[in-house]
Amino acid sequence: MEPSRRNTSLSATTAIILLLVIVAAEMGSVGATRAACSHLSRYFSSLCLDDHSCEHVCKTESDDNIGGACDDFPPRCYCQTQCPP
Repeated sequence: MEPSRRNTSLSATTAIILLLVIVAAEMGSVGATRAACSHLSRYFSSLCLDDHSCEHVCKTESDDNIGGACDDFPPRCYCQTQCPP
């Protein structure tokens, strides 16, 4: 008994869709980086109203810091580092 053209076409379409999903999932993981962990800045003492100032203080504070941003209420400066693996 021969498979019908409809079943063959459906199987080919399913295989192509599955292949595209796998390729998309693999491409999503390319270049993935670790998440940033944050901690309260040691030296930023005033209300944090400017992310750029916070980032500058954080990067001056430690070479391990990769950035900084204002958060919380009242706003305080949080420095960002790479999270350990």
